[in-house]
Amino acid sequence: MINNIRFFDYIPAVLSPWFNDDKPLWFILNCIKETIYTIVNANPEKYKEISRGIFTDKNVKMDKYVEIYGPALIGEGCELRHGAFIRENVIILNNCVIGNSTEIKNSVLFNNVQAPHYNYIGDSILGNYAHLGAGVKISNVLLLKDKRKRVEELQRNGKFGFCNEVSGAKETFQLKKVKIKMPDSKWEDTDREKFGAIIGDYAEIGVNTVINPGTLLEKDIFVPSSINIGGYFRKDFVFSRNIIYESGNQGFTENKPV
Repeated sequence: MINNIRFFDYIPAVLSPWFNDDKPLWFILNCIKETIYTIVNANPEKYKEISRGIFTDKNVKMDKYVEIYGPALIGEGCELRHGAFIRENVIILNNCVIGNSTEIKNSVLFNNVQAPHYNYIGDSILGNYAHLGAGVKISNVLLLKDKRKRVEELQRNGKFGFCNEVSGAKETFQLKKVKIKMPDSKWEDTDREKFGAIIGDYAEIGVNTVINPGTLLEKDIFVPSSINIGGYFRKDFVFSRNIIYESGNQGFTENKPV
C-alpha cells in the first residue's frame, strides 16, 4: 500500500475519513459525489447551495462566465477566474485559484492549490500548496492503439459512441485500466480506467509539462517546464531540463564608435 505520508504533510480534516491507511491513496476518486454530500450534510450551516449540487463556503470569488456542472464543493476564499470550467464531481478546498480556461473533472484539490492558466486536471488529487504552471495538462485516459478495430466492431453491433458520463448513454470502448510504474519497475494496479495523477504538497510543476495517466509525484517535488512524464517519482528525483539559456559570448562583437 502506498503511504500518504510521502505525499501530504497533513490531510485536511474534512477529507481524512477517505484517506485511511487500509484504502488505496486514490480511493476518494471512486466516491467524490458521495463525499461532497457527506461533507455538506455534516456542515449544513457552512456551505451554501448556489445551484443544484453546487456548494460554496464563504468569501468565494467567482468571475463572470465560470461554468460549474456539479456536484461540486468550493471552499472558503477560493478564486474562480473568468472561463474556469468545473465539471462533475469536484472538491476544491480553501484558498485555491482556478484560472482562465482551466478544466477540472472528478478531482480533489487540497488547500491553497494554484491552477491559474490553461490547465486540465482529470481524475486526480492535488496536495496542499501544489502549483501548476501555465498549460500543464494531467492526462487521465490511456490511448487506444487499435481504435479502428474497436470502432468497426461497435458499428457492426449498432452501438458506436463514447459514453456520456452524466446520462450513461451509448456503449463505450473498453478502456485499458491505468497502472502506475513504481521505482522498482513493478506495476501498481489502480483498478481505474480513468486516473490522472496524485501530486504531493508544495509540488511545483513547470509550464506546458504533460503528466501522463498513472503519475505519482511526492511532496516537495520540482518538475521543470515542457517535459512529458509518467510513473512514480520521489521528491528528490532530478528531471532533465529542456531549457536553453544564453551562455556568455556567442560570437557577437561590441559596436564601438568609429
